Amino acid sequence: MIKRILKSFIFTFLFLIFFSCSSAPSLRVPGESAVISKNLAIEYFNIAEGYTELKKYDKAAEYYKKALSDKNLYSQAYYKLARSYALAKNWDDAATCYEELLTLDPENEELKESLAYISAMKGDFDDAISRYETLTAQYPFNQSLLENYIAMLIQNDFGEEAEKQLALLKEKFPDSEKITAYAGKIEDLTGKSDSPDSVLENADVKK
Repeated sequence: MIKRILKSFIFTFLFLIFFSCSSAPSLRVPGESAVISKNLAIEYFNIAEGYTELKKYDKAAEYYKKALSDKNLYSQAYYKLARSYALAKNWDDAATCYEELLTLDPENEELKESLAYISAMKGDFDDAISRYETLTAQYPFNQSLLENYIAMLIQNDFGEEAEKQLALLKEKFPDSEKITAYAGKIEDLTGKSDSPDSVLENADVKK
């Protein structure tokens, strides 16, 4: 994988050197600049993909941003930029990107769920709870939404509401592996952690 990234870097460097040194302005072919820009954007995107596979999400974000210069890659690169920010725990930039994506696709369930998760990770618990409450009503058969909603209620000492939602979880998703753990936390909320990761440990930004 490292070889792949280095190969992309070398290709991009040589590509720039070749066109900057060998093509005088008077001899440029019409549309040449657009072709150069497109090819560079593709290389940037490929480099970003390589960094993503290596789980170097900060570096991946840098190159996804560069790939945005090509309109044909823009949508795909922007979505992956948003996810890279989230995986790098850059919650503010991730939220900005996901909000923008949601304006373009306002009925996208996965984008909404990702924003709820990001709010929780940012420590904006009121917003996270509000989002999960809305989403569980809108998508009543999404198990992970209900589980994460209960987790946030427990995290913020809403024991009575958490117990109510746990009853729904038992009814709708009796095979949920989190039922026993949640029941114990509801019985003894004083044992909870201050970190949102403790109750959302198995959640993720949607792919």
